[in-house]
Amino acid sequence: MQSEGRTVPHHFDIRIERRGTNSLKWDYNKRMMGEEDVLPMWVADMDFACPPAVTEALVRRAQHPVYGYPGRPAELYEAVADWFARRFGVTVDTGWLGTVPGVVPGMHIAVEAFTEPGDSVLIQTPVYHSFFYAVESLGRRLVQNPLREENGRYVMDWDGLRQVLDENRPKLFLLCSPHNPVGRVWTREELVRLGQMCAERDIVVVSDEIHADLVYEKGRHVPYFSLPEPLASQSLTLVSATKTFNLAGLTSAFVISPAPRLLQAFRQAARRMGHPFLNLFGIEATIAAYRHGEPWLDELLVYLKGNAEYIRDFLAERIPEVSMAVPEATYLGWMDFRRLGLSQNELNALVRKRAKLGLHDGTVFGKEGAGFQRINFACPRVVLEEAMSRLEMALHE
Repeated sequence: MQSEGRTVPHHFDIRIERRGTNSLKWDYNKRMMGEEDVLPMWVADMDFACPPAVTEALVRRAQHPVYGYPGRPAELYEAVADWFARRFGVTVDTGWLGTVPGVVPGMHIAVEAFTEPGDSVLIQTPVYHSFFYAVESLGRRLVQNPLREENGRYVMDWDGLRQVLDENRPKLFLLCSPHNPVGRVWTREELVRLGQMCAERDIVVVSDEIHADLVYEKGRHVPYFSLPEPLASQSLTLVSATKTFNLAGLTSAFVISPAPRLLQAFRQAARRMGHPFLNLFGIEATIAAYRHGEPWLDELLVYLKGNAEYIRDFLAERIPEVSMAVPEATYLGWMDFRRLGLSQNELNALVRKRAKLGLHDGTVFGKEGAGFQRINFACPRVVLEEAMSRLEMALHE
């Protein structure tokens, strides 16, 4: 099942024992999956060591015994701006940047900042489940425009979108770019078309781009704030180094917008919701990752794509009734079990009780996820081999 021409960075093959480290993924199987002995492949963090430069920076800071309130050093903003210039070829003025404890809190803040209770907020399903909660927990009305599946690839339903926008008049559009869980990288043409439809109706677009660095074709991701005016100034983009460099426990993220009025409204809402500070160690980790982590990331992307191809090929050859397309981005695969003809409860039982795999129930991402499971393949190849073997045995025993 090895992909042709695949170069294996050996350090990603090392299996690191994470049990006993208070890992949500590994230490809470019974609570999260209902089974103690499942192989957890659900929550979106990686089973790889973060870049050595990050560890060194954290150890160096930890050796100072006072961990008081941190400020926001200029070096942090410069590191973010330099990263986007190198990685995406786009300009980020440091005055466009704000800080937030995480991308998910950032979505909540945006909903608070740009809508009132009862206002409509639009999402495109199936989508990361926190999108639902960010809207409904704040008393806003959730409006959905489901993506359309075409031969295993998802596209935006433009006719449906136009109808939803005109009938529901949402104040805010929560965009997932790249899209989790279906792995799409939206093209510039798609984003411009979407942006024009929203700008014509004075809708603010908030783009969750936490997976932006995890795109398998370098430079293909288009940051929303880099779109032409007036689209960019009708938007905020949420980004973070945490997904890219496996730093989820060191919560820190950024909001980017060339529109001062939107940034000001966002900052005011952040203060109202009690989000004034970043994590001290998150600051150190972000600077180190953006300054020194690029070679590590380039190797990671080769390894991740090889893992996705391994799953695709294994399923095609050994379990043809299940399929998974290689995503254009993210380390999350959208596995299609619909040909088995099972209810979602039956599918979950098959995966968790028989195969002993802790995958993510597709319906968590919306009703369009019925018949699907999301798999996190950011793990050593040997773990994937074990997972696919378990699934094959469960289906063919």
